[in-house]
Amino acid sequence: MTLLHLIRHARSTWNSEGRLQGQADPPLDDIGQQQIRALVEFLNDEPFQAVYSSPLIRARLTAEALAAARGLPVQFDDRLMERHLGEWTGLNGDEAHARIAVFANGDWRVTGPPGGEGEAALMARAAAALADIIAAHPEGHVAVVSHGGTLRAYLLHLFGLSPESQHISFSFENTAFARLWVLEGHIRFLGLGENRPQATRHPLRRN
Repeated sequence: MTLLHLIRHARSTWNSEGRLQGQADPPLDDIGQQQIRALVEFLNDEPFQAVYSSPLIRARLTAEALAAARGLPVQFDDRLMERHLGEWTGLNGDEAHARIAVFANGDWRVTGPPGGEGEAALMARAAAALADIIAAHPEGHVAVVSHGGTLRAYLLHLFGLSPESQHISFSFENTAFARLWVLEGHIRFLGLGENRPQATRHPLRRN
């Protein structure tokens, strides 16, 4: 049986500015650094045997702190990166809302923004990455640090929902996590979008 903690990264400078990040790589801000310290303390008793991460710095620094507390290396996987946002990368909230309002194909996540990644592709790579992690740790306790969009896509996959199921949403604020057991293809959810107590002290944007 594999116990997974699926963790969203700490807050970046673009999170605090309300910018769409995608696969851009801005650094953490001061609150993000505080969130990492609080997360490490909050998960102190979790006996992680492996830590996996997106290579983007906001995820990498979050994962490295969790791993260092246990003397573990971080194993990086490009498939855990956030959705590629193409031409929308770096847009602020108002600019993004203007693009979304005139998007021709309904919910923009289904086909992806211009030059970006659609939901089916995101779900497929997230599912493949987690399948490999679970196969490598059939009896392990594993932390996986990724991004809000990627974690949401993986949960859609686990629930057997289609890429078009955009009316379903999962809340992953910065350093929030989901916990689940996986055994021979059977999933038991222990928590979805859980927050550390400290995370609620700061209003956070979900991009």
